[in-house]
Amino acid sequence: MKIYLFWLITGFLLLASSGYAQEKLTLDLDQSLELAFKNNPEVVNTRLDIQMAEADLVASKGRFLPSLESRLSHSRKGTSALTLSKTQGWVSTNQSYNMDTDLSWSLFSGGRIFSAFKAGKISKQMAELDYARVRQNIALKVTERYLACLKAKKMIEISEQALERSKAQLERTEVLFQVGSVPQADVMGQRVQLGTERLKLIRAKMDYKEAAADLLCVLGIEPQEQELELKDVEMDLAHEDIGFAEASRKALENRKDFIALNRSLQVVQYNLKANKASLLPSVSAYVSYGLWDVTWPRSFRSLDKIDNLTYGLTLSIPIFERFQSRAEIERARLSCRKVETQIEEGRRKIALEVSSALETLKMARQSIVVASENLKAARENLRFAEERYRLGAGILLDQIIASVQLRETEADYVSALYDYLLARMRLKNAMGTLEEQRG
Repeated sequence: MKIYLFWLITGFLLLASSGYAQEKLTLDLDQSLELAFKNNPEVVNTRLDIQMAEADLVASKGRFLPSLESRLSHSRKGTSALTLSKTQGWVSTNQSYNMDTDLSWSLFSGGRIFSAFKAGKISKQMAELDYARVRQNIALKVTERYLACLKAKKMIEISEQALERSKAQLERTEVLFQVGSVPQADVMGQRVQLGTERLKLIRAKMDYKEAAADLLCVLGIEPQEQELELKDVEMDLAHEDIGFAEASRKALENRKDFIALNRSLQVVQYNLKANKASLLPSVSAYVSYGLWDVTWPRSFRSLDKIDNLTYGLTLSIPIFERFQSRAEIERARLSCRKVETQIEEGRRKIALEVSSALETLKMARQSIVVASENLKAARENLRFAEERYRLGAGILLDQIIASVQLRETEADYVSALYDYLLARMRLKNAMGTLEEQRG
């Protein structure tokens, strides 16, 4: 019985502990982008904007069609009275029945309906362009945070290597102290350096946790202590030289936000045409069919006694609209000028963004070369410092300084690599071509 109870408790504890095991989430950059495009609120909202623009476009198309409206009413008075019915003669009743069906069709509106349709069609295109640009911006944000996670992970590895190196140096220093080759102060100094490397490792792990939480946030995943495993990206350091003129031309051709800004100018121009059309006469046709009586007809043959059909054309000529239409026309003109100014400002901002991205990419390439040379020199410097200290020709401080320099140059080299990849992505985003290779 005791053995049975022991195994029962053991199984329960194992089952409970398995429920608290961390979930492992493995992602690469493409999978991260797909998750962001699916879950990110900005992408979802712009997708809804497209659907709203489609609904508005359907409404603008419907204005070309006739409208049909039908009304049926029944009224009752408090007391009955002798009333003449068109179908039954004199009857005592307190009721009456009424039905009206109206059909109207705008034949000419001065171009207002057509202008509204064209504006709605362009507005839908603008919503699609905004959606594409938001995807590009989200792709850049995901890439930034993904690379930040990878870089933070590399920093952990560098700190772990520095910690192991410091442990080995402490062991050698303690051996040299035991044989009387170095003073005790060197041992204490190396222990201080070991503690410093431990603190660096703790901070590197904290930085990685923060970077992982930022990445999950932009992916639309609630952080729940997941164990995140990210696949490294390909370190393709090859680059294609592109000048400012070519990069600016590509940006003006491909930037979705700039194209949408030009589309907005067309929208306000069509709005201006629609407002001008409000000063022109309009023609509409109408057909109305109705019936009324104090009694409900007993058969369809009696309808000709109580119904009536009316049709005709209506010509509306605006004579004095209290300056409302002219005020709207002036507002539309000012909106056109405002959008034209925004287009020029957008062109200047794109040029500045492209110029900055090109300069950042240039500096990033130079940083890789310098960081690589520094890393080679730091490794050699540490090797010489350790050898001199072992032979008694150097001091501990030189070895510690060389070890710290190696850790810093390794971190600088890793940062230079990922900063270069990020600079390339930012240049693509500035030119509006970031998602060309990802769809």
